[in-house]
Amino acid sequence: MAELICKMPEEMTLQFLSRLPPKSLMRFKCIHKSWYALINNPKFIDKHLHLYNKDSYTCFLLKRSVVARTQTIKEEILFSFLYVPNDNDDEDSHPHCAVEDIYFPTAMGLKTKGHNIELPGSYGGETIYILGHCDGIICLVYHSGGLVFYNPSIREFKIIPPSCLTESFSCVGGFGYDPKCKDYKVVNIVPSGEDSYDHNQRLVIYPPRAEVYTLGTDSWRQIKIDYLETETTSFWPDIYQMCYKGVFYWLGHEQDKEYLCYYDRLSSPSIRDVILLYDTGEEVFRTRLLPDSFKDLGLHALSMSLTVWKGSIALFGFSYWGPDIESFKIWMMDDFGSWTKHLTYETIMGIYLSLVLWRSDDVLMVANDGRIVSYSLSRDRVKYFPIQGVWGTYQAFVCVNSNSIVSVKGGNKVESRDI
Repeated sequence: MAELICKMPEEMTLQFLSRLPPKSLMRFKCIHKSWYALINNPKFIDKHLHLYNKDSYTCFLLKRSVVARTQTIKEEILFSFLYVPNDNDDEDSHPHCAVEDIYFPTAMGLKTKGHNIELPGSYGGETIYILGHCDGIICLVYHSGGLVFYNPSIREFKIIPPSCLTESFSCVGGFGYDPKCKDYKVVNIVPSGEDSYDHNQRLVIYPPRAEVYTLGTDSWRQIKIDYLETETTSFWPDIYQMCYKGVFYWLGHEQDKEYLCYYDRLSSPSIRDVILLYDTGEEVFRTRLLPDSFKDLGLHALSMSLTVWKGSIALFGFSYWGPDIESFKIWMMDDFGSWTKHLTYETIMGIYLSLVLWRSDDVLMVANDGRIVSYSLSRDRVKYFPIQGVWGTYQAFVCVNSNSIVSVKGGNKVESRDI
């Protein structure tokens, strides 16, 4: 077969190879020097990225606990791709889907049991966190504070060099693609410390510092945080959300720089909740206000996330009243940063967590029994997918390009689309 393809015209060979799965292309690189050069060419990598990943299905990247942590048993987590056909029958409550569990090489420093990853220690905070997914690359934060890029399609990984500002990476960093310089980046925001004065009668919290890692140069550099502070306050990220058109988004809060004492800080830890943005093109931070209704509830009473939905920035999730879910809400942001409540649904029975919005009116959720389901907002109908976890941390991402030959070693810039 290889000999036959070698005799094809160059354009026909290009079209044929660009539609093959990544694993096949990795084998074909060894057949001929010209193929090796072609498959490593950034233009071919970009062509394959957009031709091989079809629009006939939606792909989700999921992380879930599959063995619960106890005093004698360590927690095990599993990463999977869930492929859902876009033309599935709306009446079918159990649609046909494909689940692909992700393999991690032992050289990545993880303790694996088959596809499961066993977490160390006996505390729930010791986990592996998905910082983001872009063009087949998964960015992981280890429990030890290390940062790793991994492309499971070609089983290639890269351990990111240590930060220039802190000893360990935090989960409030962000990962995404910079369309201006055509490279993958990580933005890290870290505290600068605090001091007490006047015999502990005055507490001063220094503003954050920030840095950016670029895959192409394999290096960190410190960046300005001009708009992350005012004369009396600082802005801090809490949860990284996404990268869209070269802009990183976090849910965060505004906090005073000074307190009369440590206990004042505990009683009023933040002034208000906000959205933090970092524009990779202009290399500048900005902030956006949340909907007015957040002033009364605060993020502590909400389980909210940001996403791109119907071409706009959307804020969605559950609001709580005590331990119970009160309602599911979606707000849409316009081009000027103003919010409009798109819809509110009262309690959705049997659901305890929303993960991602997808298609026009579907929400990927976690049922009370740990099953992954999709809830249709317009039809008030639940579909059950063949994937389940146990009580613990869940993460989910919609993957536009789940399979790619983009190298995490750097040096192959592509014309990526945003997730």
